Amino acid sequence: MPPSPDSSSYNEIPYETVARFETHPDRLAAVGRFYGMDPAPVERCRYLEIGCGTGANVVALAYHLPESRVVGVDNAEVPIATGERMRAELAVANLTLRACDLRDLGAESGEFDYIVAHGVYSWVPADVRDALLRVCRERLAPNGIAFVSYNTLPGRHVPQYLRDLMLFHTRDIRDTGQRLRQARWSLQYLTISPRLPDAWRPLLESETATVLSEGDGWLFHDDFAEINDPVYFHEFAAHSGRHGLQYLGDADPPEMFDPQGLLEPVPGGLIEREQYMDFLKARRFRQTLLCHQGVRLERRPIEECVDRFLYSSPCQTLEDGKIEGLRRVRITPVHDAARNVAAALGEVYPLPLAFEELIPYAGSEPDLRTVLTGMVVGGFADFHVYPFPCQETLSARPSASRLARRQAVDSRRVTNACFRLVELDEVARLLLELLDGTRSHGQIAEDLAGIPGAPPLEEIHRCLPASLEWLARAALLEG
Repeated sequence: MPPSPDSSSYNEIPYETVARFETHPDRLAAVGRFYGMDPAPVERCRYLEIGCGTGANVVALAYHLPESRVVGVDNAEVPIATGERMRAELAVANLTLRACDLRDLGAESGEFDYIVAHGVYSWVPADVRDALLRVCRERLAPNGIAFVSYNTLPGRHVPQYLRDLMLFHTRDIRDTGQRLRQARWSLQYLTISPRLPDAWRPLLESETATVLSEGDGWLFHDDFAEINDPVYFHEFAAHSGRHGLQYLGDADPPEMFDPQGLLEPVPGGLIEREQYMDFLKARRFRQTLLCHQGVRLERRPIEECVDRFLYSSPCQTLEDGKIEGLRRVRITPVHDAARNVAAALGEVYPLPLAFEELIPYAGSEPDLRTVLTGMVVGGFADFHVYPFPCQETLSARPSASRLARRQAVDSRRVTNACFRLVELDEVARLLLELLDGTRSHGQIAEDLAGIPGAPPLEEIHRCLPASLEWLARAALLEG
């Protein structure tokens, strides 16, 4: 029998969850403001995550937004218990975690400015999808924003082919471990078939390699789940409309734009144009933002709106002279304005800079509007409404974020004050754990030297200042 979509499978096989910037209130509020909404302040908001799993996202969110009220719900008890232990260890008082069915979320849950449901809609039965959108309508504040992610067609047709093969091959296997092993074998078996048409082989080999690289938790609960129903965007928009919700935008802003003018020949309104774009891109996944149908939205040209925001991008110059920003997007600056703005953003990343702060680098406000429009539309930079305050200077006794220190115990991926994931090497991970605010720089070096296999103390003293500065620039320290 295929695995059940109920909570037991998530209790049996852990599903790794991490902080996701696309679900941060800053991202939701920024898109809302871009289209004329007046969303709730990021630092004092009411936030609900449906299907929060182990709570990695909401724990990090509540930790960094202590004046907000954060609630996470999931129908699996074991992941919720894991999240509750993390919440208690960090003494995060503004977070509530509940093991419950989303269909039971009623008026007693309160009202929320932001509601997030990542990885839920496509993986639950039809009645639960209805309940999810009903909760979004009933529990969302009048100017609130909901985030719902789901698998989309036409891009999911090929993954569905592989999924159907795995489910067919394992249909009579009951043991979970054996089912997973045989599912992987069936994909390997497919790629060595001499009868596979030449036109299909590169696509299937690439897709199969991606699936086989996934951990058991991801494979079991995503590609191999009993329910995994992709939909066309226009179907999701219509479903949302029946529940009193309208399409606002996308949690990945570049997805909202058409810089190449591909849709110019296409008739119809916003929903039709979005659906055509999914066909043109073979899009397979969406992170859709919704608001109430009664909200009046302004869909003005981006050039008219750029002065409303702050901006961020890592921006590093490569050997060939190109500059790489977010999403590994590379640009070749033609004018000094673009080069100077990119340099300014890269200097402070991950912190954002306000529009007004960037005007001197561009030379004029009109030039800055042009530069930022291109950067945002192309995905090179992100726009924000929240400044993400954090500790930028080193103290005599450095203190790392308690959240990041706790995360570093189990993982090399930690969440910084800007809600970005930072990948640590082993040295940085060990160093982070020592930064509890009680050690001087000299004591930190001595403790590092005491770790088996560590370099000599003299070398650690020489390298430590740069390592501490790196952690500070990565927004991992706190006052």
